[in-house]
Amino acid sequence: LLQASHIPRSFEEMSAEAADEVAAPRPSVAGANGDPGDAMVAIMESQVEEMRKVLMKFKVCASLSGEKISDEGLPGHADILIFGPSGSGKSSLIRTFYMALHKTQQVPPDFADRIIVKDTAHNEGTLKYVSAVIKPAKLDHRGQIQSSSIMCHDTRGHIWMDEREQKQLSVIMDGNVKDDSMVQQRNYRYARLLWEFWRRDVDLFPPEILSRKPGLQSQPHAVLFVFDGSKDEIPDGEEDTRFYREIFQMCRSKGYQNPQVVLTRIDRVEEAIVKTEGKQSVANGELKLRQVLDKKIEDICIRLDVSRTAVHFVENYHNGVGREEEVRNVSVDFHALKILTQCCSHADKFVAESLSTMQQRPPACAVQ
Repeated sequence: LLQASHIPRSFEEMSAEAADEVAAPRPSVAGANGDPGDAMVAIMESQVEEMRKVLMKFKVCASLSGEKISDEGLPGHADILIFGPSGSGKSSLIRTFYMALHKTQQVPPDFADRIIVKDTAHNEGTLKYVSAVIKPAKLDHRGQIQSSSIMCHDTRGHIWMDEREQKQLSVIMDGNVKDDSMVQQRNYRYARLLWEFWRRDVDLFPPEILSRKPGLQSQPHAVLFVFDGSKDEIPDGEEDTRFYREIFQMCRSKGYQNPQVVLTRIDRVEEAIVKTEGKQSVANGELKLRQVLDKKIEDICIRLDVSRTAVHFVENYHNGVGREEEVRNVSVDFHALKILTQCCSHADKFVAESLSTMQQRPPACAVQ
């Protein structure tokens, strides 16, 4: 169902042979603690270490050697934008990225303060548009970038699935919003009138949250949607499906040709199977889980009009804050780093295409 060969190969450091060596087991707790033999675990650990090396050396557009990319205007980071319904696991996924990349059982206190994770019983967790650095940039002795930083932007979860939330996503994707801002329109009645007549960001949103110089430096470079994979319907109902289909169309119109989808909470899917099917042998349990996951992926591909390679299942790390340390799981690390690698690959392409478009524009006419 989930193959290691799906790891993007645009990073030249990762060999095609290494990427094809192993078919990764499902990303559940059993993957690290259960049946896979020592040899399989060792191979997966090797693959995880290879991805860590690639990501730690990552530099924006460095792998696109065959294309003419000017350093002028090149951002020093890859910015991954995380969208999804409230409570879907967006913040937990960002934390999982950090823990998997750095092979740590905890996230730093400042990271934990910015990326807030709440229980799913709460209506909302993250309320602001906030960034978290997954990997800092590395500079040489002259201050030149040797490797770019990788950052994720967490967003307020979608609740209403309406045109107001669509507009919020639009201004974020355009790079018009400052970091650490509450992205919310003004008074609803007033904003509604403005939406009907002007539709200008400066009129719809408070000026203090808007960036004065939007561009590649403030713009996200890859888009990732997170859904709760344990739900029976993903997205949840026709109205939500229509909302996200429109968002995906908007992403493509803005140059994000390959938005990725991550389905979380695979452990709850497994628990639901045990409740309905009863205890089974390991082999039968694995087969049933694969069938359920495959059906979920097929359904979301049809509902959102995305390719199978753009849909990923993952189990997030749940602790890693304060005194509670998370038990390492090679399968969680593998799938988290595979998704992160793919996002960086798409960020490369987005930046390259954006710079190419900018360079092809005719110069502005000077007033004589």
